[in-house]
Amino acid sequence: EDWRERFVVWDNSAGTLNLTRDYKFNELYCSTLEQSDIDTANQMGYNMEATKFQFDFLNDSDDKLPEGLRNAIESGKEILFLINPPYATTCNFGDKNKPEIGNDTIINSIMKNDNMGRCSDSLYAQFLYKILKYKELNKNLNITIFSPPLFLTGESFKNFRDVFFKDFNYKKGFLFEA
Repeated sequence: EDWRERFVVWDNSAGTLNLTRDYKFNELYCSTLEQSDIDTANQMGYNMEATKFQFDFLNDSDDKLPEGLRNAIESGKEILFLINPPYATTCNFGDKNKPEIGNDTIINSIMKNDNMGRCSDSLYAQFLYKILKYKELNKNLNITIFSPPLFLTGESFKNFRDVFFKDFNYKKGFLFEA
């Protein structure tokens, strides 16, 4: 009941703050790839208490994080990633290959180096993997994610699951037709 007050909340793929804009938070960080998303959110008055910042989650280094968020990570505060990351991949079922999507990020390279296989090209897998890397710095991380369920069952995610579920547990979820 008190998660918005208890946790440091970070929406690392915030866009125009759709997940957070109707709520108040004790400590909210919203990052997005495009500065224009932040400008729109500010013009609309969304989450004025939040720290909003432009950040390429899959490529930028942590020295670009706001000091308060960096301190929360380093000091072991309870952090909740509340995210609806992009789902694109280099090859979506039924689509032509899209090699420009997902395979040119720093996290993609790290995942391939760590033998994560084909799921390395999935953007939402990359978001989850970078969060996993933050878990090495702070054991008090939690994730609430809106995503396709493929990472829970897909063959291409087997290595990913073997690593990811050593540090995270699946608590509960639901499926709905999109």
